[in-house]
Amino acid sequence: MRDVLAVILGGGRGTRLYPLTKYRSKPAVPIAGKYRLIDIPISNCLNSNISRIFILTQFNSASLNRHVNLTYHFDTFRREGFVNILAAEQRMDNMDWFQGTADAVRKTLMHYEPYEFKYYLILSGDHIYSMDYRKMIAEHALSGADATVAALPVTRDKVSGLGILEIKDDGTIDRFVEKPKKPEVIDTLKLSNKYWEIRGEKERSEELFLANMGVYIFNREVLDEILSTGEELDFGSEIFPRTVVETDRVHAFPFEGYWEDVGTIRSFYEAHLGFLERVPKFSFYDEYNRVYSHARYLPPSKLNHAHTEKAILAEGSIVDDANIKQTFVGLRSIVGRGTTLNSVIMMGADFYETVEDRKQNQLEQKPHVGIGENCYLEGVIIDKNARIGNNVRIMNGDVVDQEGEGWMVRDGIVVIEKNAIIKDGTDLNFR
Repeated sequence: MRDVLAVILGGGRGTRLYPLTKYRSKPAVPIAGKYRLIDIPISNCLNSNISRIFILTQFNSASLNRHVNLTYHFDTFRREGFVNILAAEQRMDNMDWFQGTADAVRKTLMHYEPYEFKYYLILSGDHIYSMDYRKMIAEHALSGADATVAALPVTRDKVSGLGILEIKDDGTIDRFVEKPKKPEVIDTLKLSNKYWEIRGEKERSEELFLANMGVYIFNREVLDEILSTGEELDFGSEIFPRTVVETDRVHAFPFEGYWEDVGTIRSFYEAHLGFLERVPKFSFYDEYNRVYSHARYLPPSKLNHAHTEKAILAEGSIVDDANIKQTFVGLRSIVGRGTTLNSVIMMGADFYETVEDRKQNQLEQKPHVGIGENCYLEGVIIDKNARIGNNVRIMNGDVVDQEGEGWMVRDGIVVIEKNAIIKDGTDLNFR
């Protein structure tokens, strides 16, 4: 797919995912025990034979830089593929940082000029889905559109939280409404059966609407012109609506698969519980749509008399006579005997402690990295390198957001921060 240049938007400060974004950008947030969020759109690109990829970021980018540089290497001799990070930079002609997603692309246009391509593929760095972009690109080219937007069919109960498209029967977008609330407005956005008939697909019995997924294809000259002549800062709320209004050539590409915006602690947590289902809506076990990540060459996980139910254990973890239910146990995780983890997302650790490290921990009276003995944790996200002592109880609850030393409650989920120290006997019960 040499006609396509992919640009992945790293997002802003990631305040809704805080404290997971306290030390890293959103695309660098660990997911599913061993991956990072950025691995999803990059893997979709590679599986679609798109290998020229730029990632735009400006907040806490060190972790993202390290992950991408360690992970994505292409053939040295052909030099046709790359995954490059473009951080916000101040120049003599512009001293401002990125002001939004569209502004980020505008300020990095000079980096794309040397490449020959026809289409921009604009992607978000914090969505989870599996998609073959080649189908969308082929339909875009066939339609003769200036831009094409991937759209997810959703039911009425989800409309108010998404950007909804009004579609003509031929698939052309006529209007874009951000998070509509009024029933009379929502009624005008309903998809007709004629739309499905023209696409050669079966009619749908349920009432459906098309939601903007944040996946865009633009003809190169069209987007270059828009960004060069306008001052819009955001794709979703400004660039895309402007293109719809000013031209009659914006197309919708319906995508009927799993898609989730994990931009909040609650959505992040619930998406992980969904991954643990026997037949999940999104699977990391797909031979033909693999999710790539950094190869760490860790040893297999070790279970010592542990009881597990609906659990995923990443490489290098050691679970010692514990009860693990509906839980992710991340890379290099250590779980002590007598501990119960129920509906927990444990991200693991970046290192193993040596014997000398553990002796020093005892002298300093701090827990080892991992979870100690006789603990009970339920409804918790544990960020990397956290130290949770013995006899600790932590349970989530429907309470107002709050925080303490090394922990926060966000969206009713308890989050143990990266590198946090939770002392022996701590009791955080929010039930």
